[in-house]
Amino acid sequence: MQLILTGGGDSSHFHKIDSHFIKLLKNNPSLLFIPLAGKRKNWKNGLERISETFSTIHFKNIDMCINLAELTWSQLKKYDAVYFDGGNTFQLLSKIRHTHMFELLQRFLHHGGVINGDSAGAVVLGSHIETAHFGHSGDENLAGVISYQGLNLLGNWGIHCHYQRSENREIKKFVKEYGIPILALHEETAVSIKGKWLKVIGERSASLFDTSKVTIVKVGQRYKLP
Repeated sequence: MQLILTGGGDSSHFHKIDSHFIKLLKNNPSLLFIPLAGKRKNWKNGLERISETFSTIHFKNIDMCINLAELTWSQLKKYDAVYFDGGNTFQLLSKIRHTHMFELLQRFLHHGGVINGDSAGAVVLGSHIETAHFGHSGDENLAGVISYQGLNLLGNWGIHCHYQRSENREIKKFVKEYGIPILALHEETAVSIKGKWLKVIGERSASLFDTSKVTIVKVGQRYKLP
């Protein structure tokens, strides 16, 4: 399993993160871009931005998927990486529901694919998306999502992006009430996860909240997820 999870924010913080992502890919890779967390009018611009962001590497192709229900394994297995763009977490999860994305992504990871999730695109990969509500500028559930269960690609861990320390009380309350540990990422932070091992990349440390303590993992350090 190989994941890149970024905390959101301005793309100017992502130089180290993008370089790390590129190093995980083989020569002339193919990338599937999923923009469904964002506004429809911005989907095409998002694809252009991603193409420009990774202009230092020659991609065989970068394609955009806007209908997950039509995505099949025979199509997905042609790609080396999947990129979930940011936006509204609940909107993205509503698009994922009633599709086979969980099974497809599990199979994709098993066969050596890399998944890169930014902001909302990272949150949905965790176990619970209540974290998208955290903070003063949390996402609104305008999509009417009822079940907040995520894709569970990291076991029981939930993901919180755009993290600020002022939210610690809110996060600890959630962890205590639900028993779900939280990986909190600042906007300048990302983690690379391979198997059970997490490595912090970017410019700031990551905070891991569980029922007994808060663990700070600094940039460049590795941590084994329990």
